[in-house]
Amino acid sequence: MHDGVFRGVDGIRFAEITDGLTNTLLAGEKHLPLSAIGTNELGTGLAIPLDCGMYDGHNPGCNTRAAGPLFPLSNSDGNLSWSFGSNHPGVCQFVFCDGTVRPVSVWIDPYVLGLLAQRNDNQTIPDY
Repeated sequence: MHDGVFRGVDGIRFAEITDGLTNTLLAGEKHLPLSAIGTNELGTGLAIPLDCGMYDGHNPGCNTRAAGPLFPLSNSDGNLSWSFGSNHPGVCQFVFCDGTVRPVSVWIDPYVLGLLAQRNDNQTIPDY
């Protein structure tokens, strides 16, 4: 089931964001280990692309990220996961669907992060 705010071809209308524009993530900073910035791999010899431009076209996975219980925010440079994260100490900046930019603690409960990433689960989001 697709429950984020991006969907290819058709897109998502504001009316489909039933959790509210102020409660739903639109975009965030992607985590990159410092060793992977501007590269197409992690320096391990494995071709695991983590960094590319949004308009790269041939490899969309390297400019997208997921959020939720299986994809917590990165909280260290050594983290090699495909996650949101930042070099800002202790926070990751997100744009919410209402257009505001707000810092989210990198220690946020991944379950709560998942609630913010879903546009239509109609669940109350606890303080974070």
